[in-house]
Amino acid sequence: MLAPEGGHVNPDEIAFLALEPIQGVGGYRFPSESFMEEVAAVTDEYDIPLVVDEIQSGVGRTGEIWASDHYAIEPDVIASAKALRVGATISRSEVFPSEKNRLGSTFGGGDLLGSMMGAFTLDAIREHDLLANATERGRQARELIGDRAPDCVEDVRGKGLMLAVEFDTPARRAGVVEAALERGLLTLGCGKKTIRLLPPLDATEREIEMGVSLFCDAIDAVGPSPRVS
Repeated sequence: MLAPEGGHVNPDEIAFLALEPIQGVGGYRFPSESFMEEVAAVTDEYDIPLVVDEIQSGVGRTGEIWASDHYAIEPDVIASAKALRVGATISRSEVFPSEKNRLGSTFGGGDLLGSMMGAFTLDAIREHDLLANATERGRQARELIGDRAPDCVEDVRGKGLMLAVEFDTPARRAGVVEAALERGLLTLGCGKKTIRLLPPLDATEREIEMGVSLFCDAIDAVGPSPRVS
């Protein structure tokens, strides 16, 4: 679109490029290395500021502080919230506006208590080496699910403890969410037929084993013809 030959968009008219480094609600889709390398190359070549949405994927969830750290991109602006306990914008100084403002949302305001909790969260991640734990426990979960997954599971994917299990039909996904809840395991759908699994960053090896066991029992309970009440 931007290429001097054959393109139809003037790069000078592009204010910024915004993306989720890992797609969240849309289905926990993880981009290829080559795609992100191309994003990095295009934004660098045409001097386009890169804005990344790390509200779900940031603050250690993927085994790095930012999911962007897994890829070749270098964001100019990062939107963060949820795990940080407050809604926050991280930016290069030359991009950040000089005007003072205060923004809030359903995911996090800007109060002092929330900000302190966010700071303590970052301290705990460093002190207890939770990035390494998220990486190892995520690997464990993917392997355990992969070993037990029946044919109705089309994909098991993730980085760190940002995990997704994709099923053959939306009805089966809905049935597994219900069956898991009956067993005391809370899960949440995303995309059309995917379940996201988000264990806490300090989850233990035993807790992952228990959670995966409950999840796989729920898959088995749904059976070949899923029914949702």
